Amino acid sequence: MRILYNTTVRPGAVPRSLAVLITLAVALVQAAASQSGSPQAPPAAWLLDQVKVLSAPEMEGRSSGTPGADRAARHIGRVFQETGLRPGGEAGGFLQAFQVPTGIRLGSANALSILAPSLRSLALGREFTPLAVSTDGSAVGELVFVGYGITAPDLHYDDYANLDVRDKIVLAITREPRSQDPGSPFRRPEAYHYSQRNHKIINAREHGALGIILVAHPAADTEALPALRGVSQPWGIVAAFLTRAVGEDLLAPSGKRLAELADGIDRTLTPQSFLVTNTRLRLEVNLVRERGTTANVVGILPGTDPRLKDEAIVIGAHYDHLGRGGEGSLAPDQAGTIHPGADDNASGTAAVMALARTFAAAGGLSRTLVFVAFAGEEMGLLGSSHYVKRPAFPLERTILMVNLDMIGRLRDGKLYAAGVDSGTGLRALVTDAAQGLGLSLQLRGDPYSPSDHTAFYTAERPVLFLFTGAHGDYHRPTDTWEKLNPQGLETVTTFAARVVAAAASAATPPAYVKVQAPPSRARGGGYGPFFGIVPDFGEAERPGVRISGVRPGSPAAKAGVQAGDVIVKFAGVMVKTLDDLTFALRGRRPGDRVDVVIFRDGQERQVEATLEERR
Repeated sequence: MRILYNTTVRPGAVPRSLAVLITLAVALVQAAASQSGSPQAPPAAWLLDQVKVLSAPEMEGRSSGTPGADRAARHIGRVFQETGLRPGGEAGGFLQAFQVPTGIRLGSANALSILAPSLRSLALGREFTPLAVSTDGSAVGELVFVGYGITAPDLHYDDYANLDVRDKIVLAITREPRSQDPGSPFRRPEAYHYSQRNHKIINAREHGALGIILVAHPAADTEALPALRGVSQPWGIVAAFLTRAVGEDLLAPSGKRLAELADGIDRTLTPQSFLVTNTRLRLEVNLVRERGTTANVVGILPGTDPRLKDEAIVIGAHYDHLGRGGEGSLAPDQAGTIHPGADDNASGTAAVMALARTFAAAGGLSRTLVFVAFAGEEMGLLGSSHYVKRPAFPLERTILMVNLDMIGRLRDGKLYAAGVDSGTGLRALVTDAAQGLGLSLQLRGDPYSPSDHTAFYTAERPVLFLFTGAHGDYHRPTDTWEKLNPQGLETVTTFAARVVAAAASAATPPAYVKVQAPPSRARGGGYGPFFGIVPDFGEAERPGVRISGVRPGSPAAKAGVQAGDVIVKFAGVMVKTLDDLTFALRGRRPGDRVDVVIFRDGQERQVEATLEERR
């Protein structure tokens, strides 16, 4: 058996003879486990082999909607099929398809022209490029230099102070004031977001500008135009990036240079914004946002007890990752490099496949088990949101969802188990399941966190979330299989098997519990004060942020905001995307009273909320 489990499984092709031997080996393991009365996951080497397959270069980082992710889905489907699961996807297969944004490219009409003081057309791709978050359309107006493009009330700094940019195009430099000074107020963690591109662009829009043009800071090592990539929705303003040489040309009528202006701001921490005399521009952007198909992989193991088989447990993990970087990468300077995602989340996906084998080989459990490898998690829980809307097994008879996300780096036996207060009896169940495994359980009652179980909890299903903790390779190309703890992965998978086995055979299933918001913690993270909603990350029917859940006792709940509402305006900021809502929150402080405009039952309504410390 050791030799078989140590055999590396190649993507796309598991020899039939090997598959048969593996199945037999698993069956023997399960037979032994059955004799001991405790479910036993396949050994560490088998789990690690699956991680190697999913994180291999052929999978190209498994970004949803790409050929690499498709290869990963087919591999998982084959494992489910060989295991003997019943297909839970569409048309008698294991795949449950849905659409996702996959990329962006230039359309037919993209142009930037200087209309005054003298007519000049700039070269696309050499002197300027549209930004992926730009809205389509054109802007014609006078040019205003707005320094760093920052409005930071908490730091008493505003590049837009006493400046009217309505119906104009603004020019802003990247970075933030005194970016090389560790003592700068902008170097505090809570102020990092002011240097981000989304702050500068949405801030320009909120001040009424028709368009925004960014230029690299004079001290930046490179002024290369950024590649057009990403899957963001448009942010409601025409936006582009140009070279420093063109930036200098635009400022020439003022007699000022970029370095001089940046130095002036940094030296005095005072804005140097101004209307550029007799300078008018025309910016036109036309982008094609591409969409593709991705799929959840769903397999079903019917229950064996006539009284309980009509109830189910969903065991899930997301198999997608970041592909070759992109917006979620924490290594933006390595764009184009494969992000293998061995821990995030090849580890959890391997465990789901292992559990499928474990329980199928044992002949099933009393209740039905639904195994789901989700796509689109990194794009915002798209796969789990899709499944909740189109479940393979009735959601109202799904008694528990167990989510495994980043479980491959067990350290000092520490395993985080969240959501233990989301259903009756779960806290005791997980505590009992850990007996004798050498785990140090870190229990958390709160079921809210940014992973796939949240979609189930907001649909009022009890959930459990297993996680071995964050690390420095998270969302970076360095998240590779060599850094996993294979024995730890086996231990966590065995723990999950015990949890599922206990829940599947319990006479009384866990009942959904509406969890109150946890006590306030110290403020941090730089995301602004606490409002208390769970965004719906599925496809939006209209601009705005649709709410899938509201935390009990939160400012949103006290204001009367409900699941299903769509936030269209928050504290005076138009909300079309989640970036807009984040921008609006970051501009406020705990204790602020804000007006929130929501769309409900075909009508707009306004409520008032008092923001609190982030929880």
